[in-house]
Parts: sequence; structure tokens; C-alpha cells
Amino acid sequence: MIKRATIFASLFLALFTSGVIFEVFYSSKDMKSIEEALTEKICMPKHEEKYPNKQMRSGVSKDLWISEKGTTRLHYHIESPRSILTAIPHGNRIELVEQMIGMKCYFQERFDNEKGEVIQSIRYLQSEEGTYRYTDHCFDAHSVFLALYHLPGAILTTHLDTKDAYLKGIAEEVTLSFSGGTLDLHAEKFKAQIQPQGNIK
Repeated sequence: MIKRATIFASLFLALFTSGVIFEVFYSSKDMKSIEEALTEKICMPKHEEKYPNKQMRSGVSKDLWISEKGTTRLHYHIESPRSILTAIPHGNRIELVEQMIGMKCYFQERFDNEKGEVIQSIRYLQSEEGTYRYTDHCFDAHSVFLALYHLPGAILTTHLDTKDAYLKGIAEEVTLSFSGGTLDLHAEKFKAQIQPQGNIK
């Protein structure tokens, strides 16, 4: 009897979590925003509240466009060959946390006009592992390779050569926050190498 009840509870949790993940990521144009899906009240049996549910994912990518001063849209791209998405119950809410393995981040920081040509400043980050929290749109990573580029054009490129970076190095820890419509980046214990600037091709 107890075994049968345990199997039933496990099936219920799996179906419930699949429904939440579907609602957040795959609903149609009438879908709720991620914030609404995460913060709405959810009825869950008390004995299930403390057990997280995990989903393995592959080929993960996230794209954000954030307006700078209401005129320019900056493109942020995060990708990971595989990740682990965890749904953690907190009372009547669900927190989604994604552990991204082998992640790469590409961020447009600003645009400049040099002799009539648009030049974009790109920040590139790479880490063996990073964690993205959907609730507060915050990203944390350890032992992060970081490089800065000045490249022509207004379209974010993901084909970068570290030899072209004017600054690169390793940070022990990096925290990114996308709240408030702006990117807030904090790097701790960053050891950098500055490259002499060559001609931009």
C-alpha cells in the first residue's frame, strides 16, 4: 500500500513539473510570462514540497535584447551544449534553476561610430559550469575566461578568436544580473592580459 502511494506521488510530481516547464517554455502566444508562471500560487501536496525535480537538456541557448537609453538594442547570447534544469518547490511557488555545463556568453556592451563605421564592443565569457536563476534573472559562474573585443558591425558575432581580444584573462567568480533592463556584471579576482590594439578589419 505504501509502495503504491509512493509511486502515485512520484507520478504526480513528474506530471506537475512537466506541466510547469511546458507552460514556461513552450506555450503559444497567449502564454504567461516567465515571471507570472514562477510567482503564481500553486497547490502542491505538503509531502511533495521539499523534493526538487530535474530535467536534462541539450543544445540550450538564450537570447536577450536590452534597450540602451531607449534607442539602441544590445544583444546578449548564452549557449550551453547541455544543462540540468531543476524545479525547486518553495511553499506555493516553484523556483527554476538551470546548471549550464560548458557555457559560453556573448554580450554587446555598446556601439561606437569610428570614421563612419559602426564598431561594437563585445564581452565574451566562457566557463565549465554556470548557474542561471530564472526568478531574479541572475547568472553565476566560477573560473571564468573573459575577453573584450572591438569589432566592426552591429550584429553580434559568435565566431571570435582570442587573438583578436584587446583584453583577456581569468576571473575566479563572475556574477551577471539582467534585472532592471540592464546588465550588471561583477568579476572577482580578475587577472587580465592587455593586448596592443591592431587594425580593425
